[in-house]
Amino acid sequence: MPVLRQAVAEDIPGIWEVRYSVTENTLTPGRISDEEMREAIEVTGRGWVVEEDGKIEAFAVGNGKTGNVWALFVRPDAQGRGHGTRLHAAMVRWFQTQRIETLWLSTGTHTKARQFYDRNGWKCVGPYGTDEVRYERPNVA
Repeated sequence: MPVLRQAVAEDIPGIWEVRYSVTENTLTPGRISDEEMREAIEVTGRGWVVEEDGKIEAFAVGNGKTGNVWALFVRPDAQGRGHGTRLHAAMVRWFQTQRIETLWLSTGTHTKARQFYDRNGWKCVGPYGTDEVRYERPNVA
């Protein structure tokens, strides 16, 4: 049974495995350091993982200072099992305890993630950079 829990520094190797396994919104290994990830889940925000049989299947990270959804990723072979929905719900509940008016994120212009965010109450507010769009939602219960 998959367990959703708060991420800790020891999860960082498993988080990177998930992050580098995805085929959309890819990231070059080393672009974000282990220390930057640790700060994101312990200092500036909070992270969550879905773990099954000792393996991290999905993770999310939210920034409590800016309201940014820094990351929400699911291994390709674990998609369609509700992990993203569970992570999203946990992160939004946590954001509601933070003094932030508006939550935001960016994602690739042509990604499946856009459908997920559309279904979960986010509104596309326009282009973000050269190949992404920005989504926002009010931080209310």
